[in-house]
Amino acid sequence: MYRFIIDYEYRSITAELPIAPEEMVTKLEGKTTVIDLVNSGEISILKDIGLRSIGFRVLLPKNENVGVTSAEFHEPLYFLSLFRNVMADKKPLRLIILREMPDGTSIFNGDISLSLDGYTVTEKGGEEGDFYVDLNFKEYRSLDTVKTVISSGEVSEETVRETKETAKTYTVVSGDCLWNIAKAQLGAGELYTEIAEMNGLEYPYVLSVGQVLKIG
Repeated sequence: MYRFIIDYEYRSITAELPIAPEEMVTKLEGKTTVIDLVNSGEISILKDIGLRSIGFRVLLPKNENVGVTSAEFHEPLYFLSLFRNVMADKKPLRLIILREMPDGTSIFNGDISLSLDGYTVTEKGGEEGDFYVDLNFKEYRSLDTVKTVISSGEVSEETVRETKETAKTYTVVSGDCLWNIAKAQLGAGELYTEIAEMNGLEYPYVLSVGQVLKIG
């Protein structure tokens, strides 16, 4: 089972898509530069890989009908407004992808910061109220490195990491999901399964405001 969760911190919104996309395409290209040298022919200059492009189509149904997999249902207008606001705000969002096997085992979960480059909304005759949205994202990278000039003139990069002390308990607030809590409190969203097991959560996607969770 796949679950797609959009975490838009700028407006404090965390919402799961009502139906997981049938497929997602990730495109990654290199940044090789080709130079034509006089009398020597062409040479290639290899550079760092480029940013990932991600695209998928999602169905936003008008009713909470068969096929909806999200724990909390939102009508299409909720997501259409969210997508428009993300582009208007010019802020990145996080796409959290949970991949679960039938036995509940999690495999290769993902958490990536993206910018919404554009989207197309399609309506079909006979399916009034349902919307199909083709979303196009680009991987987002912030200035999260500090460049330090050393005496030799070389430049080194040190990743800035914020160290957080793990709390023993955590109280759920509005908009929380277990992935976000694990990310903030334990430093890795994938550890949400440990919190779920520690608290005996049979359905880790359903949390209540004010619920106190054991963290460590």
